[in-house]
Amino acid sequence: MTIGEKIKARRLELNMTTEDLGKLIGVQRSAVSKYEKGRVELKASQIQAIAVALNVLPVDLLDDCPELMADESRLLSAYRLASDEIKDAALAMLEASAAKNKKTPAGAAG
Repeated sequence: MTIGEKIKARRLELNMTTEDLGKLIGVQRSAVSKYEKGRVELKASQIQAIAVALNVLPVDLLDDCPELMADESRLLSAYRLASDEIKDAALAMLEASAAKNKKTPAGAAG
């Protein structure tokens, strides 16, 4: 299912019109229609606004993206179920790992 299909399905679950959703996210109904038909590539901020309006997590709109690997999907599912303390610890570990693995360009001082 594409992002657009998920947006439309959730909108219909909530008995919203394209105009209703447009008002919630600050765009015309024609823009919502374009989102649902995949005619516009959505920015992260737009996905966030749509997710809030549809009362879902942004990742719920993205789960079927081919770029999302199986391990990433498992991590997201586990993260959603974790306590705030576990989420904070997991984020700290991942950020520390990313910083450690960040490469310095060849020849750069550092």
